[in-house]
Amino acid sequence: MKLLLTSAGITNDEIAVALEDLVDKKFSQLKFLFITTAANTGVDDKTWLTENINEITIRKPLSIDLIDIAGLPQELWQRHFEVADVICFGGGDEAYLSRILAEQNVKEYLNILLDEKVYMGISAGSIVAGIFLPKGLNVEIYGEECESDSGVGMDFFDFVFIPHLNSPYFPGVTTEILNEKSDRFDSRAIAVDDFTAVKINDSQISLVGNGESWEHSK
Repeated sequence: MKLLLTSAGITNDEIAVALEDLVDKKFSQLKFLFITTAANTGVDDKTWLTENINEITIRKPLSIDLIDIAGLPQELWQRHFEVADVICFGGGDEAYLSRILAEQNVKEYLNILLDEKVYMGISAGSIVAGIFLPKGLNVEIYGEECESDSGVGMDFFDFVFIPHLNSPYFPGVTTEILNEKSDRFDSRAIAVDDFTAVKINDSQISLVGNGESWEHSK
């Protein structure tokens, strides 16, 4: 299984190259599926979402397909998944996204598809692919930006992914605060900033990009 976990998408060349390596194709050959579902609940300005999409667009992939899977019949959204090289889940509300994924049985379908395709996550889209923070920590770390304090990940990997390390928009996600709360983590955790990503190629896990990261080993 191949995954690329990001905080803010393809923000630099190193992350783009890591994606090409996972797919084993050049960017110009890639068919992207961008799933916007996690952004449904927020009433904020969605410039960040359009920027995430634009960061893909400016690298001129073969195609970009957009879809919101909430409420769609499975046979419809499955067709979009089947033709993509990269299945990208965008950011937003991870608890809401995890509920939609469960309702639509997306994990079971991805377990089959990800033998050949690459999963890419942005923020919430990265979080839901693994395991969630222990109850209570999500609200403490993300504060008002956190829509909920619940959710179940898809367990494609055995650690907590924490996005937006040291971001001015998320003042609770700093190295200092994570160190203070690390004794409450019940599993491994990796936090990355908006210029770093976690690359997973089967059993190999590596950091790519040109930013900062933090890790807790359990």
